[in-house]
Amino acid sequence: MFQDFRAAGPLPPHSQLVRSPYGTPEHPLEPKRRPRGAGGAIFGFALLMTAGTFVAAVGGEYLTAPQPDVMLRTGIAFSADGLALVPYDRAGAGGLLSELATDVNAVRLAAVDLATGETRWDVQLADELDRDAAAVAAGEQYAYIATADGLEIRDLDDGALVTEAGDVPGLEGAGTGTAAYGLDPEAGVVAFGFDGGLRTLALDALEAAPADPATAEAWAGRLAAEGAAPQLGGMTTTEASIGEDATIRVEPTADGAVTSGLAVVEGGDRRALGTRAYTGAAIVLDQTATTTTWDLDVDVDGLIDGLLNDPDAAEELMDDPTGAVDLTVPAGTAAGAASGHALIEHQRAPGGDGYALTVLDLADGGVTASIDTADHVGRSMTAPGGQTIAIVAPADGLYQSDLLIIAADGSVDRAAFGAFDLLGEPDTD
Repeated sequence: MFQDFRAAGPLPPHSQLVRSPYGTPEHPLEPKRRPRGAGGAIFGFALLMTAGTFVAAVGGEYLTAPQPDVMLRTGIAFSADGLALVPYDRAGAGGLLSELATDVNAVRLAAVDLATGETRWDVQLADELDRDAAAVAAGEQYAYIATADGLEIRDLDDGALVTEAGDVPGLEGAGTGTAAYGLDPEAGVVAFGFDGGLRTLALDALEAAPADPATAEAWAGRLAAEGAAPQLGGMTTTEASIGEDATIRVEPTADGAVTSGLAVVEGGDRRALGTRAYTGAAIVLDQTATTTTWDLDVDVDGLIDGLLNDPDAAEELMDDPTGAVDLTVPAGTAAGAASGHALIEHQRAPGGDGYALTVLDLADGGVTASIDTADHVGRSMTAPGGQTIAIVAPADGLYQSDLLIIAADGSVDRAAFGAFDLLGEPDTD
C-alpha cells in the first residue's frame, strides 16, 4: 500500500532570516566604530591624575619643608642709590623643584633697598658654604665682590655677573679671598697682589691700575694676598661719642643697682636721657669702618720706671696686661648718632636669656622702636643715606639672619633672607 509522507499543509514562512555580519549585497552592513578619542581621553585623564598627584606631593613638600638656616656675613657694602649688598649663607631644603632648580646650600648675595626694606635681587655666589665672599664696594652701576677666586664685578640692576673673578683687566696676579681687598674713600677698591703690589679700581670702572704713592702708603700692611678677612661681631660699650664734644653713657640707677639709665654729657654739662631703666644696658657702636683706632697718650718711660720700682705692680700687670692702660674712655661712635639716635642693647628681663635692641632719640630720650632678639647684636653700620643697619638674630631664631634698618625718623624695618618660591627662585616679595 502506498504511504504519503507529505505534510498535510505547507510549512509556515520562517520569521527569522539568516543574517550575515556583512549584510547582503543589496543591504550591506557597516561595522560599528568605537568613537574616536575615547582611548586618548582615558590616557589624558590618567596623565592629569598623575600630574595632579605630583603637584600635590611637590606642593605639600614645599609647604612642609623646614625653614632654611640663614647666617648673614658682615662684609656688607652700600651702593650710591641706596642699596645694601648683603652676603649670606643659606643651608636647607626647599622642596623637590627648588632643589632641582638651585643649590639649597650656597653662599648668596642680596641687594636690599634701604628706603623700602625690599630685596631688589638675590643671586648665588658659590655652591659651598665654606667659600669666602664679601661685598667690598659699589658705585652707581657696578658692585665689587671679593670671593675665594678673586674680585668679581656685578651689575647693580639685577646682580648679573659682568666680569668673572680673575678676569678683571689690571688685576692679573691679584690676591684671592676677602683679605686681599678693601675700600679706600678716594681711590675706590684697593687690591693686594701676590707680587706685593697694590692696585686700585675706581668705582664704576671695569679696569684696575697701579695704586698711586699716597694710596700705597696708606694701605701698606693692611691687606693679605690670600685668605679670609675676619667676620666682625657687634661691639658695645658703656660710653660712646655722639658728636664733636658730646658722649652718651650708661650710669647705674643707684649704688649696687642691677639697672642702669642713660645720660648725655656735652661740654661739661650732663642731662639724663629719658627715665627708663635697663638691665645689662650697653651702647651699640658704629662699625662702618672695618677697624677702630684710638689715640692713647701713654707715658711708656714712666710706666717702665714705675713697674721697676714696684714689683707687686709688675706682677699684677703680668697677670692682667690690660691694667696698663685705662680703656674706659669713649671707644668710638654710637650707632645711629648720624641721624640723632642711639642703639641700646639690653636684657629683656633680669637673668633672662633674651635681649632687646632699643632705639632712642638723642634729643629727648624717647623710645622710637624696640626689637626683641635672641642674642647680642651683630655688626652695625651707617649707610650714606643716613640709615643705620644692624645684624640681629630674631627672637625665635638661632642665627644672625635678619637685617634691621633704622630710618632717619627712628622707625625700624626688618629684612629677611633665604626664602625661595616653589620653583626655586628667590622670593623677594
